Amino acid sequence: MIQMNSKENFSNGTKREQFTGKGKSRLPLIIIVAAIAAVIVLGVVLLTEEKDDGVAAPAFGEPQASTRSYIGRIVSMSRVEAVVEGDRAVIPLELLETEDIVYFEIENNDGFAVPLMAYITPSGRIFTGSSMCEPCQGRFFSLAGETLVCDACRTTYTIENHEFIAGSAACGSYPPVYMKPTVENGMVGIAMDDILQWEIRAY
Repeated sequence: MIQMNSKENFSNGTKREQFTGKGKSRLPLIIIVAAIAAVIVLGVVLLTEEKDDGVAAPAFGEPQASTRSYIGRIVSMSRVEAVVEGDRAVIPLELLETEDIVYFEIENNDGFAVPLMAYITPSGRIFTGSSMCEPCQGRFFSLAGETLVCDACRTTYTIENHEFIAGSAACGSYPPVYMKPTVENGMVGIAMDDILQWEIRAY
């Protein structure tokens, strides 16, 4: 009688394990939990790599000017004169702070007037570089809200990193070329080597 009860208990225990899952390997569950944790960690890492003001990762270095907003505004270029000082072409930072976006030209070794611009992004970063929408040959741009707009073809780019938004797909493939600026003694400078090496890509 005692042996029969033991067998019944063993049998009942086995059936209970079949329905409750007790006694089975927990390895698949551990793998799933580990995978979910890895995805969460990866997401946190990617988020922390974005810049802390909530805008897509910028292409234009660290902030070097005061922040500002162009929401509800259209800011056209002001034409200014740059001065070549040694190995740099320079414009006053104070002038750029006042005008927001400026246009100027520097002649290269072939006598071609290289179109250049400088503007301050909402996050206070300074873009300096070419001022040409190459396929349409437009040289002038405006700041409108959070975008940079070609005045000729109306192609638009994100203001912080020149990602194509809308307009001509051909022009959107050739955004203005960034030439990393220096800011020293109240002057914003572009290396003459960068200016002299620039050429139209969309030929």
